[in-house]
Amino acid sequence: MNKYTLDALGVRQWLQDLYNSTIEFQMMEQKLIIQCLRSWLMSRFELSESQGEYIISLSADFKHNLAQQIAFTINNQADITLDKQTNEKNTSTFPRDSVKVTEYESNKIQSDTPEIPIESEANAAFSRRLEGHLVIRIYYKLL
Repeated sequence: MNKYTLDALGVRQWLQDLYNSTIEFQMMEQKLIIQCLRSWLMSRFELSESQGEYIISLSADFKHNLAQQIAFTINNQADITLDKQTNEKNTSTFPRDSVKVTEYESNKIQSDTPEIPIESEANAAFSRRLEGHLVIRIYYKLL
């Protein structure tokens, strides 16, 4: 798989390529994410030095929870959005941004919906489906 940019378009392209790949490849990707989120991010996306340092600085619990959310989302082939936001109220002469806070939200609803065959209601089949969307938000503070 290619390296992607760490922006909304890059994440969308990665997800599209991933969901068009084999189930085995998708399972391998999930395993890599859960084993080490930092290594997976650095191998899958083009990161600047400061982005790499920031990922290292995140708490182990946060990285573990985020990895679990990403793997769950991939397993259910739901959408993932990377949302970078800048706090433009702070103005300064320094041109670079620094990451201030990272958070994620997940909207997961799993339901059993009966699919009743026309031939017989007694042979009702149930299927599981996920309705949800994982949003990863990164907030920047202008320096």
